[in-house]
Amino acid sequence: MPARERQNAAMLNDNPNIFTGNPLDRAGNQRRNPDWIAAQRDHADAQMLVISKAEPLIIRDTPKSRLSWLTLDALTLLRGEPELVLLGLEHGSPRYAVNVTGQEEAFSGMGEFAVLRQAAPYLSPRDLSVAGQAVWLISWHYRHRHCAKDGGPTVLADGGFKRINPATGAEHFPRTDPVAIVLPTFGDEVCMGRGVNFPEGFFSAFAGFLEPCETLEECGVRELKEEAGLDVTEIEYAFSQPWPFPSSLMVGFEAKVASKELTLDPDEIAEARWFSRTEIEAMLAPGRAEPPFAPPPFAIAHQLLKRWVCR
Repeated sequence: MPARERQNAAMLNDNPNIFTGNPLDRAGNQRRNPDWIAAQRDHADAQMLVISKAEPLIIRDTPKSRLSWLTLDALTLLRGEPELVLLGLEHGSPRYAVNVTGQEEAFSGMGEFAVLRQAAPYLSPRDLSVAGQAVWLISWHYRHRHCAKDGGPTVLADGGFKRINPATGAEHFPRTDPVAIVLPTFGDEVCMGRGVNFPEGFFSAFAGFLEPCETLEECGVRELKEEAGLDVTEIEYAFSQPWPFPSSLMVGFEAKVASKELTLDPDEIAEARWFSRTEIEAMLAPGRAEPPFAPPPFAIAHQLLKRWVCR
C-alpha cells in the first residue's frame, strides 16, 4: 500500500480515542423524509436508549457493563409525549434515544443510570460511541427548546438532527464546540500543566475553545502562548475526539516550541513543568499510585502522550 493510502487508512480507522467509531448508519438522506421517519417507529426491531440527566441506562456486569436497550413499548411507562430522537440504523433497524429525566422510577429493575465518564472504563468502545451520541443529542434538545431568533418554541425535525421554529421556519442544528488540545515538545521532553481546578499532582495537555474566524492550528498556537508563554515553531495534527460533556470536539495536536521558558497565566494554570520520556512512560503505566499523574486512558490527552512516547 502506498504511503499516502496508509496514512489515509490510519486517519480513518486508527483513532485510539473513545466515543469514536460509531457503528450506526445515521441515515442522513432518509431522515429528511417525514413518512420514512414515521415508519421507523413501527419497525419490529426498533429499540431505544433512555437518558436521565445526561446519564444512560446501563446493565452492570462483571467485569464489563453494557447499554440497556429497550423496545418502544417502554414508551407507555412515560407520562406525556416524549421526544424520540433517532440515533441511526443498526443493520437496518432503528435505534433511538429518549429523555426520561424526572421519570427514572419507571425503569426500576431495567438497569441503572450511570455517569458516562465513570462508566467509560466498563463499557465497550461501541457502546461508548453510541452512548456519547445519545447523551450529546438529548442534552442539546433539552437546552434548545426555544428559538434564538424570536424566543418561540421549537419542535424536533429530521428524526432529531434538527429543531424548527414552526412560526418563522428558523432551523437549529445540534451544536459542536471545537477545542484545540496541544502537547508542546522541546527536544525529548513534553510540557504539561495543572489547571487551577485540577487536583494536586494531576497534569494534562493545554487546551482552549476555538474563537471566531480562527483555524484550529491558530487556536492551538494561541492557547500555548496565552496559558504557558510558549512560542510554537511547528504544529502537527494528531487525531480528534468527540467529547459529549456536553458538546465538544477535542482536536489534538503536537507542537514544537522555541524554548522551554514558561510564563503561566495564573487564572488558568496553577503550575506547569517539563517531563522526560522516562517520566511519561511511568505516568502512563496502569495502576500508578504516586504523583505526578497523567490523564486517564479515556482522555485524548492520554492518547497524545502515548502517541508521543511510542515514537
